[in-house]
Amino acid sequence: MSEEIRELPQSEIDARLALAWLLDPHKQPLESHSEEVQRLVSVISSNLSVQRVDDETEALIEAHRRREAVLREAQRIANWEEAKTLAKKMIAEKNGKGPSWAPVDVAAAWEDAQTETQTDVGKLSGDMPLGVFYRGKINGVHAESEAGKSWLACLVAVQEIRARRHVAYIDFEDDAASIVRRLKALGVSREELAEFFHYCNPSGPLTDADESEFQRLISLGGSLAIFDGMTEAMALEGLDGIKAEDVAAWHAKVTKAFAAAQWAVVVLDHVPHDGNRAIGSQHKKSALTGVSYFLDPVHPIGKGVIGKSRLKVEKDRPGWVRANAVPGKTPQHFADLVIDFKDKPMPVANLWPARATEDKGYESEPPERLRKSVLAFVKANPGASKGAVRRGVKGGNGEIDWALEWLSDHAQVSVRKEGQTRKHYPANPAGTLP
Repeated sequence: MSEEIRELPQSEIDARLALAWLLDPHKQPLESHSEEVQRLVSVISSNLSVQRVDDETEALIEAHRRREAVLREAQRIANWEEAKTLAKKMIAEKNGKGPSWAPVDVAAAWEDAQTETQTDVGKLSGDMPLGVFYRGKINGVHAESEAGKSWLACLVAVQEIRARRHVAYIDFEDDAASIVRRLKALGVSREELAEFFHYCNPSGPLTDADESEFQRLISLGGSLAIFDGMTEAMALEGLDGIKAEDVAAWHAKVTKAFAAAQWAVVVLDHVPHDGNRAIGSQHKKSALTGVSYFLDPVHPIGKGVIGKSRLKVEKDRPGWVRANAVPGKTPQHFADLVIDFKDKPMPVANLWPARATEDKGYESEPPERLRKSVLAFVKANPGASKGAVRRGVKGGNGEIDWALEWLSDHAQVSVRKEGQTRKHYPANPAGTLP
């Protein structure tokens, strides 16, 4: 067609272009044509008898043009969404993840079941060859503020970095300088940090715009992914840690992809100052597939002192950690986190295995005497807070809290949230102890 046009005289070409523009003036601006074409359009237009269409017809024409524009935009968006979905699928396949409902290779699972699942990320100090967290599982650590959650996470991170394994730290509470300062104090080098430590400090929800970077991080194939501040992380997503479905939604969106890629996921979370259970603890604990620790402060961690917190096992789905903890009631003592700043410019950090002072055996429920004492106090003081129960009943705080939880689970005591405090009332009608 182009060869045929070139053989025509220029005047014929100009005339054809002028007529083409008059037939479809919206195809391209008149100014894009030569001066001769513009002149011909002007001459021809002045000699045409154009009858203006009525308003209704004009409105129909305009509506048709708008509909065409909407359809073109819809097709563009559909093409983009299709490309994005395909890209996600390709990235997932690259990371070894197929469709979530595809049948699992049970033959491979049979082989995996031949060996016991053990903790292999992080390690205790001394000669005991025990790890701290399960790889390929979602683990948890919760504690009051300043009990040492971040110190514990940083200690395990340094161990993994020194073993030349990638560590991801997704921080919803602090900043990069604070975390790097602790890693540096624990002895990691600048070169190791630059190569194996990956820090993120999200200020908003995980969106499609973040997806490629999120998948790139997972594809590093590291050993430890720390999520510092679960309550804050869920708030960024508009989720509520009290609701079971929101807890499940957050893990499905954020942590499960790391666990599927065989990272040891560790979620750090707060507990209220008057107890040892994380906010929304039962739902949060149910979502964990590895071990859940409670970090119980003994001595404050700070410069000039020897800080200490006890690492206790609250839940251990695979069972390896609990089998190696001190026998006794839940939570069982597993290790002691010791951060020694005394007379030292830089701290010495250790995670010493717990030693049993006496074997009391494992107890499946609180002692009956304590249960009766706690229930009697609640009956006499309806609406008592946990702190009031602790002060009014003889026994250790941990045992009293355990008795309260047991009584609540067995419909002996009801718990109501009033303001920021949880109040305890006898069940109505109050049950009887078995």
